[in-house]
Amino acid sequence: MTGHYDVRRGAAAYAPIVGAFGALSVPATIVLFTTAGTGDTTLVSLAAGLLVVAMIGSLTGSIALAAIGAEVDETANLPAAVMFVAVPVVVSLVSVLSAFAVLAAIHLPTQKTLFAVIAGVGGLAGTYFTSFAVGDSWHPGPQDPGVREEWRRRQWIGSRDDAYRQCAILAAVSSVPPVTGLVLRLLGLHAQPTESSVYALVGAGLALAMAGTFCGVQRTMHPLSGDQRGVRRYEAYGTAFSAGLYTLAVLVLLP
Repeated sequence: MTGHYDVRRGAAAYAPIVGAFGALSVPATIVLFTTAGTGDTTLVSLAAGLLVVAMIGSLTGSIALAAIGAEVDETANLPAAVMFVAVPVVVSLVSVLSAFAVLAAIHLPTQKTLFAVIAGVGGLAGTYFTSFAVGDSWHPGPQDPGVREEWRRRQWIGSRDDAYRQCAILAAVSSVPPVTGLVLRLLGLHAQPTESSVYALVGAGLALAMAGTFCGVQRTMHPLSGDQRGVRRYEAYGTAFSAGLYTLAVLVLLP
């Protein structure tokens, strides 16, 4: 029996779930308002910035996933589009969990490491799911046997076995940044956040969220030549590592 994962159905199902990440920012924002006048101003700024990143990432990510779910044909560009869109999704997930970690540092300082680890595990899981799209990228593409054989020889992923092997390699390699961040947190090694580092982290999160959304939507466009563009190696590693490196940066800068 031959089966495969239909990325369109997955994207359509994930869209409302991703949108819910933004809803998690609402209770955190309410708590943040009660803290603004008494807490550390740098930590309050960090929490507020992370919540903004989470809301924008979840909003743009959910809309982009819904757009992929609306595709009529399962073309070869869709797995790559999903990998790009996964970047704002992971950024949103890590940011909202990290915002709660900052609030824990303000109100429950003895538990701040636990909350930071939770954020890191969320980023690690997101990095894995970003890599997952490579596993079934072998199936989409031209369905005409004559055209498909020639087209397949020009692709990075050439078979089911190759796709699964590359997926495992990508998942293992891209997990290094978030795992490194988790180890550093457990060892108590992290930087003290400053106003400048807060601006840099929030700016990087917003840039990644917008770039991932833009590139993902662009990848859903079908070339006029009809030559479908499958997942390329630099796209796979670039998206997975972007999610992983953002997780590492957040873990290092959390209080």
